[in-house]
Amino acid sequence: MKAIKEKNMKKNYIFKFKDFVKESLKKKKTRASFLKYGKYFGSLVGTPLEDTNFYKNYLSKFDVSGWRVACPYGLEKDYDYELLIRLIVASFSSDYELHLDERWRASPVGPPLVDICLFARSEVSSAKKFLQDLSPTQIYTLYDIYLREQIDISSLYAEESARDRREGDAILIERRMKLKKYEMRKRALLLEAAEYRQTKVI
Repeated sequence: MKAIKEKNMKKNYIFKFKDFVKESLKKKKTRASFLKYGKYFGSLVGTPLEDTNFYKNYLSKFDVSGWRVACPYGLEKDYDYELLIRLIVASFSSDYELHLDERWRASPVGPPLVDICLFARSEVSSAKKFLQDLSPTQIYTLYDIYLREQIDISSLYAEESARDRREGDAILIERRMKLKKYEMRKRALLLEAAEYRQTKVI
């Protein structure tokens, strides 16, 4: 019972979904997309993130257990990194790589510590960043960008499905591909970690 209570306790993270929704509805450039989402799935105001359509039907399917993410120094408890990992690996707009952290390689005890390398590409440029090197402002921006992406894609799916079921299916196919890619990368990562741990023991 105690474990369940602790799990359900709201942690005091810097990024809060309810504040994100509130602020986005005040901004002219994001208000319309949030209202469109509300038209199809109900208002996001007062809705816990875990109860949103995109979380229940997509983000929650990414199993992020079995490994730990390398966080920026001093910010380990400030953000919900499980959510951020899900947003990163589920994104249609960027790619990522998972690497065993050198600190874990030096002492491979417990779940693997993993560096996430982010790749953001546009028509004119590309950027490569490691999550553990990001500033608080950059981390907050990632939540903002990735959550807005999920909200927009959910609305697009509902819109296209209403017009032509095949168009909506394209989004579902892309989601399944993203999930499969993550599962393959996680499996390879954990296998690499197990093999590395075995060599260290020998």
